[in-house]
Amino acid sequence: MKNVLVNSLEQIPYDIWVFPGILLLIAAITANAVIYRDLFDLRVHQRAFLPLTLAPFSKTQLILGFLVISAIEATFYVLVAMGVLNFFLPKTLSALDYFMILVFTPIFIFILGNILITFSLLIDRITTYLSTILVLFLIILFGSGVLVELEFYPKTISLILSNLPLSMILYSLRDIIFSNRVDWTQIFIPIFVAIIWTWFNGFLLKRKLNQ
Repeated sequence: MKNVLVNSLEQIPYDIWVFPGILLLIAAITANAVIYRDLFDLRVHQRAFLPLTLAPFSKTQLILGFLVISAIEATFYVLVAMGVLNFFLPKTLSALDYFMILVFTPIFIFILGNILITFSLLIDRITTYLSTILVLFLIILFGSGVLVELEFYPKTISLILSNLPLSMILYSLRDIIFSNRVDWTQIFIPIFVAIIWTWFNGFLLKRKLNQ
């Protein structure tokens, strides 16, 4: 991609511009592995899932537990990747920029984790789950600004994609790092959506257990 896109639309070197997106992609891959391991695999194969749900916690608290574990593991791997990939950057970011990436990683996982949990609760076949996850990651790669700026798409498609919660988070992160601007609306809308979605997943988990 570097040979095709030398600079971003704001004339930021592509290596630097894509760096936050690559780190959040690593976080997404980690979160998917964690939720598959701790939720989908246990539920589908009925291994230790029912005893887990009998714990003295509400279903929403259990969902929050999955999200917290995913966020912690994802942040750890992002920290490791940050140290490794930093050697390949033409210039390093500031300490504050790295800190902001670590702050935004759990927010990103808060949204993505809820999406993955919903799929884990609704889908019963492994092949269907894996196919769905593949489509989701293609959307993340090309529809949330990880690799390509959304402005390259036709205006209508760009407008739709830029208003997706995952896109908002990545856009806000890049805005802070490269423009020193903070768009609180772009930050709080995804968080609000994630809170509602967490409650919905708790309700969905309860319904699944009652079936």
